[in-house]
Order: sequence, then structure tokens, then C-alpha cells
Amino acid sequence: LLTMWSNRETFILIPQHFLTNQAVTRVFTEILLQFLVTRLKDLSTGSRQETTTMLNLFKIAFSAVSTIPENETVLRPHIRSVVGSCLRHAMQEKRPMHYYMLLKTLFRAVSSGGKFELLMKEFISLLKSLLDSLTKLLSASQEEETKELLVELCLTVPSRLNFLFPHIPILMKPLVQALNSSTPELVHLGLKKLEIWVDALQPAYLDPHLQAVKDDMMPALYKQLQSGNNTFAVAAIRILGKLGGRHR
Repeated sequence: LLTMWSNRETFILIPQHFLTNQAVTRVFTEILLQFLVTRLKDLSTGSRQETTTMLNLFKIAFSAVSTIPENETVLRPHIRSVVGSCLRHAMQEKRPMHYYMLLKTLFRAVSSGGKFELLMKEFISLLKSLLDSLTKLLSASQEEETKELLVELCLTVPSRLNFLFPHIPILMKPLVQALNSSTPELVHLGLKKLEIWVDALQPAYLDPHLQAVKDDMMPALYKQLQSGNNTFAVAAIRILGKLGGRHR
């Protein structure tokens, strides 16, 4: 079935139709997710066409949750399997990029609109092991594209801030890497995350962790002042002003 879908690009419209059909979406989403989760290893062993098709099928299955909220309960039992399998295969396989891309798709789907409480709850108990694994993979990665994707994953793990804040220390290095990135989307993400933390977390908690990366973070912020990007420069000035105001 996967080979047939891979060889006929238009065939992807068939599962797309069932996923958006209110009468059958719940049953078909469950069937499709079960099929895909059992074939996760194929993301590293399949042909380029097959892996692309698998990623597209996962994407439309996840998007079915956004368009039809009742599918949230269908996706929920698969969260741990998808996350765990992706991390395990990423550590073992020579071609881990597809697993990172799948996690990126999942994180975006779960975080979209901040309305999927059941899915967000599934990540609470996974946070420590997930962030430990992602940062370990980031430290070991060599290719710039892989590093940037892992930095993005570290900073976009689905979680409310009150559950995330105990893990802020481990996120400091990925944050600095985002601020130093040559990719505008990643710089924007880094600035946004840093400002949220500065606004929401008590100085007594956050400042010691900022101090630990101060020698790398401050040059990264000043770099954005001179980047030529007005949006980034204004955000950097705003953050520096807030940090300065805390120590008056």
C-alpha cells in the first residue's frame, strides 16, 4: 500500500479525503496511525519516495486533529510511541533526519493554537528524557542543518511554561545557538523564547541560568542589534532593556 501511494503522488488525496470526512475520520485516523507507527523504522531504510510519503501521511494524520478536534483522543495513545521510536531510531540510524522532521511535524501539530490539553499532558512525563535526548543528539551532531533542526526541536517541545521551567537550564545552550543562527526563523524563535522567559520567570530563578551563558548570550543579542533586521534589533533592544531594568 505504501509503495503504491509512493509511486502515485495523487493517491495521497485518498487518505486526505477520509481524514477530512466527518463520518469516517475517527476510524480512518486510527487505522492510518497504527499502520504508520508500526513502520517507523522504514523512515531510515525505505526509498526516498517511501520516506517522503510516510512523512506526508503522518502530517495529514496530525493535521486531522487540528481540523477535527475529536481526533485528539485518537492521537493521544500514539504520542509516546512516536516520540520514543523517533529518539531511539535517531540515536541508532545513520539517517536520522527524517525522525527529526517527524518530531517537528508532531510538535507543531500538538502546539497549534494551544488547545490540545490531552496531547500536551502526554508530554509532561516525557519532558526530561525528551530534552535530555535532544540535547545529547545536538551535542553529537556535526552537520549545520541537523544542528539547527535539533535546536528548533529543543525550543518547541510542546509544554506549558509551568511544566517547562524546571528544565530551563538544559535549554540555555540551544537558546544561544538559536540567537546565533544564520536562519531568520531560528533567530526569531530564540528571541521570542528568551523574552517570554524574561517576562514570565522570577529573576531569582532565571538570572543564575542566564549568567551561566552570559558570555555567549550577550554577544548574540548585540549581534542582532547590528544584523540589519529591524524586527530582530527591536526585540534585542527590548530584551536588553528588560534585563537591565531587573538589576537597577
